[in-house]
Amino acid sequence: MNFTDILYDKSDRIATITLNRPEKLNAWTRKMQEDVRQAMTDADRDDDIRAIVVTGAGRAYCSGADMELLSKISRGEESATRSQEAPASSGVEDNYRWRFSYMLAMRKPIIGAINGVCVGIGFTSSLYFDMRIASDTARMGLIFVRRGLAIEHGSSWMLPRLVGVPTALDLALTGRLVDAQEALKMGLVSRVVPADQLIPTVREIAGEIATKCAPLGVAQAKKMIYDHLFTDLTTAVRGDDQATELAAGSEDFKEGVKAFREKRPAQFRGR
Repeated sequence: MNFTDILYDKSDRIATITLNRPEKLNAWTRKMQEDVRQAMTDADRDDDIRAIVVTGAGRAYCSGADMELLSKISRGEESATRSQEAPASSGVEDNYRWRFSYMLAMRKPIIGAINGVCVGIGFTSSLYFDMRIASDTARMGLIFVRRGLAIEHGSSWMLPRLVGVPTALDLALTGRLVDAQEALKMGLVSRVVPADQLIPTVREIAGEIATKCAPLGVAQAKKMIYDHLFTDLTTAVRGDDQATELAAGSEDFKEGVKAFREKRPAQFRGR
């Protein structure tokens, strides 16, 4: 794999993707987008990996789209929505075919370690992570209306489901940035920690998932929650029950019960 705009590491069953243009505050490029997706795909297919962490190098998470890219878009030389994936069929799966929504269909949980400013397309992409943990120095926001734009890549769907409609409208219509504590209060992030404790905290969370949780169970739980955002209660109940029946026949379930009875840590194998 040939990465130029990210760093990619796999250790302790955790894959870490680091946006790596610190001199540009990790401004988003087309290559960064390709690199992130390639790394995510690799991590999701690797049976030794149980969780994915995404963070930024230096003092920023992502400052939004690279200014050169924005200039090309403003001159009409680039499309703002180029490389969107067109749905190939009808059904729930269509919702996972877009620029960032593929993350929702991945088996592995994705945890964002928001280490600094997280705006624009950096903010948009982070909405598709399963969890976001923020440094106390983080600042987050859409900012699009302050650049002559509106909202992008499904953030109009994701954001209200995370923070509620009134707060989503506040962020979208003002383009203002919120600090880490306000992001926590509105539910945009699930935890705020001191800057020097961000990566250790996120790796601890990822490590607990990697070592204490059954991979099949984690994958099914994630799938059920996202799939059922597009359905009704009856479909959700049936889907959850089918997932339970599937898990009940797995080696991991047998191991989980046996480990509990024997008062020892379970050794899950994802089978």
